[in-house]
Amino acid sequence: MSCEAQFSYSSNEDRPSEIQFIDESDGNITKWEWDFGDVEQGGSFSDEQNPTHDFPANGSYEVNLSILTDNCAHDITKTIEIDVPLDIDFTFYLDSNNVVPNTFVFDAEINGYYDMLSWNFNNQTITDKEDTTHVYPEQDTDYQVCLTAIYTFNDTSEIKEVLCKGLTTSQYYNIGGQVFFGDSLMNNPYDTGDSAVAYLYRIDGPRMTLIDSNYFAYLGYYWFAQKLKAYYIIKTALFENATHFDDYAPTYVGNTTTWEEAEIINLAQNKYREDIHLVEKYTTKEGLSNLQGSIYDLMVSYKPSQQAVVCLYDMESNLVAYQYVDQYGDYYFESLNPGHYMLQADVTGIDARPKLIYLDTKEHQEYKSVKFQEQSELFPNPARHYSILNFDNVQNESALYISVYAVDGQLLGEENSPLSEGMNYLKINLDNYPNGVLILQISDGKQVISKKLFHQKL
Repeated sequence: MSCEAQFSYSSNEDRPSEIQFIDESDGNITKWEWDFGDVEQGGSFSDEQNPTHDFPANGSYEVNLSILTDNCAHDITKTIEIDVPLDIDFTFYLDSNNVVPNTFVFDAEINGYYDMLSWNFNNQTITDKEDTTHVYPEQDTDYQVCLTAIYTFNDTSEIKEVLCKGLTTSQYYNIGGQVFFGDSLMNNPYDTGDSAVAYLYRIDGPRMTLIDSNYFAYLGYYWFAQKLKAYYIIKTALFENATHFDDYAPTYVGNTTTWEEAEIINLAQNKYREDIHLVEKYTTKEGLSNLQGSIYDLMVSYKPSQQAVVCLYDMESNLVAYQYVDQYGDYYFESLNPGHYMLQADVTGIDARPKLIYLDTKEHQEYKSVKFQEQSELFPNPARHYSILNFDNVQNESALYISVYAVDGQLLGEENSPLSEGMNYLKINLDNYPNGVLILQISDGKQVISKKLFHQKL
């Protein structure tokens, strides 16, 4: 009776030097003998039918299977290639936004397999983490960091890859200053009943990054400790419950209410006298005109922590009024005198051009047509499934055109409706629009207004 030796094999997905052998021989086999071709390298034999074997190193191995039956013997040899890859690299960068100085982030790039991974930071070793962080104790100092990866073959040999790179830690400095009301210090030498917050922004190319904020009151001195050597601007603002909140606007170093005009601070040494003289509101007699509007076009970049402010100046550059906008970008000034004003919004890092306006009515709605605005109302608002636009067609127009936008300016939908003379009621279906603030641009073909609609889905 004949017999024929045959086998197949496959590698372990997680450990490629470990091979699973499967006997596929024909005959009534009574004995299997496996020679894995690695005895001289500390290997072994096996008499199992389907053994698993871990080879001692990369290379080519002649694996032989011999089989026996009661009246037959046969064997087969196949060449097995063991090639366990292991290449390493890593990148690192300074986490410049971290409050702890010289915190570096390390990311390993491993191509292949390993059993042990370790980072050596001179004074600390971290194992089994491909990505990690490390804080260096000294500034402006050269250090070496090494990454080691090891793959062990059957406890007899190993692949070991070591890569070292050098880095230089950064420099950090302290910065602070006093806040003045005119020529008088805040809370110094006596308590003025004021408290404030200071914001530290780092100039990162075209962006302004808010790095830190600091609440302060004592002696009117703000302070930021151990900040990265870089270029900064600083803004201070009184809290709403401060004694002088209504009298002084949020102000940057450089004594200005706009970030574009702020003094740029080169923090290359400790600086303790970056003082700020808060911009004072000019006292005027109360008038009968009101001004309201919105900076919702900046809302896509608006963050409450940045404290968006709208300032109103007269033609002699005196600050007449200032106001923080609400979460929807709305502001409202009242009791103003008729005349020309300069309207300036400030959201740190966001370009906002000043706008010249003229008040000649008791109620002025900036960015909108007063007459057209009064013709239209939305109800309900906020709304869930729909809102009704009430439009009084006093000009006897033929149609109304509505464009719906997200706050980032994306057009979400358009619709138009024929108009009849007098009051019109137009239903706007909201089921296909996202939750949140929607901007409706409404036109009768001659004038355009914008309205905010707050869509609140269930």
